[in-house]
Amino acid sequence: MVILLYGPDSYRRQKKLNKIIEEYRNRYSNLSCDYFDLENLDEFFRLKEFAAQMLIFDNKKLAVLKSVYEIDTPKIQEFLKKYLNSENFTVLISEEKSPPLELKFLLKKSFSVEEFKELKEENWRFFIRKEAGERKLLLTLQAVNFLAEAFKRDGWGLINELDKLSLLSQKGPIDTKDLKKIGDYPYQSPNIFTFINAIIRNWSLSQRITTLEKLFIGQEEPVKIFNILASLNWLPKKLLQKLADYDGMVKSGKLDYEEVLVDLSLSG
Repeated sequence: MVILLYGPDSYRRQKKLNKIIEEYRNRYSNLSCDYFDLENLDEFFRLKEFAAQMLIFDNKKLAVLKSVYEIDTPKIQEFLKKYLNSENFTVLISEEKSPPLELKFLLKKSFSVEEFKELKEENWRFFIRKEAGERKLLLTLQAVNFLAEAFKRDGWGLINELDKLSLLSQKGPIDTKDLKKIGDYPYQSPNIFTFINAIIRNWSLSQRITTLEKLFIGQEEPVKIFNILASLNWLPKKLLQKLADYDGMVKSGKLDYEEVLVDLSLSG
């Protein structure tokens, strides 16, 4: 079967993708799951090999795809149509844009389709209140409006800010003046996926260091970079465990997040 997630709100889309992967892992103990970035043509060949591998003991397979629209249309069209009704093989697609004309059949024939539009005005403020509530934060109306303006079209930045606020020992409602103590506003949307790709694809040492330096020069917060990376639960288990170990070292005071990112870049 095919599950399609698309839309410009990458935070909510990633959160949904993570939830689906987690549900599959909980439901199928012997799940075979892999991630494929089809911007690289070799990944498409690897995907076809993954799909063609024989299943043992009725195991399920989950292929998580991005950059689907980069592949030659007839090839990816043929592949996806082949597995639309498969019971043992699920294709999970996450894309920023709606499918092109040749792949519009995905909108009607996929097992599940969900669009993640940019939240605006009251929907955006409702989302802020909801995420704040999940962190047991009470924001004044002025604070909600302030965050709504400061983090417009930047879900990742907003979530990072709420996570920081949840660490404060302040009791009672959080107002605009409290927010301004945290840092400068507005932030720009994070642009860290080149660094993430450098880590998971094991680029050369100089490339890993260079991509990280660019983020530091751009004043991206190390904790924000780390949290986005750690939220990607399709990463290899070895890397996820490594990130969990790093998080433990930060919480115990042995390292800070900047040191973690540098060490991660050096070790690959």
